Amino acid sequence: MAWDLSRRMFIKGGSLVALGLGGPASAVITRTAQAAGPTGSRKKVLVHVFLRGGVDGLSVMVPHGDSRYYDIRKDIAIPPPGKPGGVLRLDDHFGLHPALEPLRSLYTEKKMAAVHGVGNYGLTRSHFSAQDFVELGTPGDRSTTTGTLARLSGEVEGSGVLKSVAFSVQRPLCLEGPAPALVTPGILSFNLGIKEWREEAERRVRAMYEPSVLAPVADEVFVAMGALRDSSAIHAQPRAGVKYPDAPPGPSLRQAARLIEADLGTRCIFVPVGGRYDTHAKQLEAHAEEFPILSQALAAFAQDLGPRLDDVLVLVTTEFGRTAFVNGSHGTDHGSAFCALVIGGGVKGGRILGQSPDLAKSALYEERDVAVTTDFRDLYSEIAQGHLGVSAASKLFPGFSPGARIGLFS
Repeated sequence: MAWDLSRRMFIKGGSLVALGLGGPASAVITRTAQAAGPTGSRKKVLVHVFLRGGVDGLSVMVPHGDSRYYDIRKDIAIPPPGKPGGVLRLDDHFGLHPALEPLRSLYTEKKMAAVHGVGNYGLTRSHFSAQDFVELGTPGDRSTTTGTLARLSGEVEGSGVLKSVAFSVQRPLCLEGPAPALVTPGILSFNLGIKEWREEAERRVRAMYEPSVLAPVADEVFVAMGALRDSSAIHAQPRAGVKYPDAPPGPSLRQAARLIEADLGTRCIFVPVGGRYDTHAKQLEAHAEEFPILSQALAAFAQDLGPRLDDVLVLVTTEFGRTAFVNGSHGTDHGSAFCALVIGGGVKGGRILGQSPDLAKSALYEERDVAVTTDFRDLYSEIAQGHLGVSAASKLFPGFSPGARIGLFS
C-alpha cells in the first residue's frame, strides 16, 4: 500500500488545524515544551467562552425592576416576570432572559454569578479592534506581542502541548506567544487510523521539519496525539442524562469536559463562538435562536462535570455590549458595557455583581451606551488570582493597575 501524505493531508487527518508554527521565537509549540501526560492530581482549569459579535447585556440579565428599561427598549423589551414570554425573575430588579432558562438552576444553586457593566472604552465599537484588544489585554495598543491567555498560561503550574487548548480552526490572538498550546476544532478525531499508517505519518511529518529548529514539534505533537488517542476519558460518553446541543458551543464544551476529565495537564481552554449576536436587527428573533443553544451547552457542561465543576471556572464574555436604546430595525447597535457570566470554580454565585446599569440618559456613556463600571481586566485578574492563584496582574496586563475587587469569591 502506498501513502500520499502531504502536510495538508496530515493536518486534516489529525485535526491539527492551527498549531501556530510561525518560527522558533513565536511558535505555539516551542522546542522546550514537554509532551502532556497525566498529572496525577486535579488542577484548577479556566474555560473562557468568548461570544463574538457583541452580546446585549440588558437581554442576558434583564433589569425588569427598572421602568426605564421598558421605556428605552420599547417593542424589544422582555416582558416582566409572570407575563407570556416574560423574564425569569431572580430578584426584584433582575431576571434572566427566558431563553436562558437552563442557567436558572445554576444561579439558584449559587454556582453562577453575573457581572454587569464589564468593558473598557478603549476597546472601541469595532468588532475587529475590540476582539483584538480583549484577546491582547491591552486596549488601544496592538503592539503587544503576546495574548492574555498565553500570558496566564505561562504563570500557572504545568507544561506541554495540552496545557492550553483552543477549539478553533486557527490560532486565536489570545494564545499568541511562546506558551505551549494546541489549537484544533476537535480532539475526538486525533487518530491517524491503523498502526502502519500512523508510523508512516510520523516518519513523513518528522521529515518535513528536519533539519529545522522546529523538528521537536513533530515529537511533541505525536506524543500529545497519543495521549489523546489512548485516554479512555477522552472517548467516554457524557454522563447519563447529559445532552449537548449540536450547534456551537455544544461540541466544543463536550470535548472540553472530556479533556478535563482525562486530566492530561490542561489548565486553560478557549472556546470562541460565532452566531447571531450582532443584533442590529430583529434582536428578539436572534436571541430566541442563539440563547437556548448557549444556555443548554453551558448547563450540559456543568452537569457533565459533576463534582469536578468545583475545580473548573467558566467565564462567558463578549467584546462589547449594545446600545441602551432600540434602533429603527428592532435591534441595538454596537455599545460599550456587557454582562459577563461566571460559572463554577468556587465562585460565590446566586448574585449579580458590579454596578446595576443606570439607564438614565445622562448616566449612559455618550448618552447611548450602558456605562462601563468594571474594567474587563479587573474581572480577568480576579479570576486569575481567585481561581488559578496568579496574583501578579501586572504580568497579565502590562501597565495595568487593578481597581476594586468585584467579590466573585467572597
